[in-house]
Amino acid sequence: MDQPPKATAALAFHPRGRIESIIEDGVLTGIAGAIVVALWFLILDAARGRMFFTPSLIGSVLFLGHSPDEVTEANGLIVFAYTGLHGVLFLLAGTLIAWMFSQFERNPQLGIVLLLLFMLFESVVFSLEAAVVPNLIGAMGTLAVASANLFAAVAMFLFLLRRHPAALSHLRQAWHED
Repeated sequence: MDQPPKATAALAFHPRGRIESIIEDGVLTGIAGAIVVALWFLILDAARGRMFFTPSLIGSVLFLGHSPDEVTEANGLIVFAYTGLHGVLFLLAGTLIAWMFSQFERNPQLGIVLLLLFMLFESVVFSLEAAVVPNLIGAMGTLAVASANLFAAVAMFLFLLRRHPAALSHLRQAWHED
């Protein structure tokens, strides 16, 4: 049985409803980001004639301790394992970003701070990748990795804006307030 619109709106402000909404947004946001990155590297791998090589390369370095030079072909099991890890990490990131978005909706003045925190988050992720496995980023291409991070961030942000259309007007209001 459908709830009347007022009851549905009231549910969103109830703490349990808000938590469920954040988790739903987080899961969907994470899926959007993960798909964009996976498609980006699938396109790059296809263009290089080495299907699924990138997830196999990353998985082999992370799970098996191989150096990038030791990985010469795609391993289906490693691709599967890395895809699972990739998905879980994006679900966590998506949930964090959805939580940040919910904070912004409740307090629009936080918009600029949250945007800066998001940019910091992206910088930390890229720096962590470069610090933990520097040869891997070199093997994959710094521009390809940076582009993947940027595409995922844009996709996740646009997805959340689509789910919360009033957020952009809140951001404009916060930006123009004195």
